[in-house]
Amino acid sequence: MRNMVIFCLGLMLASCSNGDDSGALQGYVEGRQLNLAPRSAGILTALEVREGDEVAAGDLLFSVDSERAQAQLDEAKAASAAAEAQLMNLRKGGRPEEIRAAEETLKEARASYTLAEQTFSRTKNLVDRGVLSVARLDQDQATLDATRARVTEAQSRLDIIQLPARSDVIEAAERDVEAKKTAITRAETELRDRSIFAPVTGRIETVYRRVGEIAGPTAPVLALLPPDQKRIRFFVKEGELGTVSMGQQVMLNCDGCDGGLTGEIIYISDSAEFTPPVIFSEKERKKLVYLVEAVPASPENFHNGQPVEVTLK
Repeated sequence: MRNMVIFCLGLMLASCSNGDDSGALQGYVEGRQLNLAPRSAGILTALEVREGDEVAAGDLLFSVDSERAQAQLDEAKAASAAAEAQLMNLRKGGRPEEIRAAEETLKEARASYTLAEQTFSRTKNLVDRGVLSVARLDQDQATLDATRARVTEAQSRLDIIQLPARSDVIEAAERDVEAKKTAITRAETELRDRSIFAPVTGRIETVYRRVGEIAGPTAPVLALLPPDQKRIRFFVKEGELGTVSMGQQVMLNCDGCDGGLTGEIIYISDSAEFTPPVIFSEKERKKLVYLVEAVPASPENFHNGQPVEVTLK
């Protein structure tokens, strides 16, 4: 039912049109806009343009909050510095001062173990004689085990310092440094992505969001219309379809435009329509029309949505 109503309205519009003997076809300008948005969601903190502004490629358009991205970059740089210091230490091996310090630590751990061992022996003797409780013996046993573990740890640390770093350990440290540098690059890219620059020269058509609103990949901030993305859309009756071809030159005319404007046909629809979506003249039309698109040679002379007369050469 709805399709029938649309069909009848199209016929009524066509039947109400007056003849036009100029041979010109009626069309309009349609721009293919670029909807620009940040790669990651954030609060819009700066908007450098307004609707109607002409911008050049590389101009700053808007920015979103970057505190978190800056913190991630600082963290990545700190981690990279720590990894590089660790790698440098492995390449140098143990220094004499480190070896002496490890030896002193081992001596202290052994002395503590000897004292704990003597204390445990005395406590065990007193417990066997019934002077002390078993709980005291358990406590001294725990102290003895802890001092023994410290001796083992100190000995292992001294052995590691005295031995040169293995090649596989150094290689692993080198890979860790590379990974940390990659993290810095990723964090720097994330920080740069918080500011959006114009990818091409064009005109700001629409601003969707204002400062303070949240923008993201699915929530663009503005629409940019490059001049080379303007198309002249017009409709050719079914009976005249054979008069148009790809690459054909056309003459373009609009209110207030300079004379001698031309364009080139770059698209001819394969399917017919009962009536075009927008009718700018009262010229009588056939039921079937075909959409044709032409790219203007001088797109800066046209505005989005502007009515245009097209004359086939």
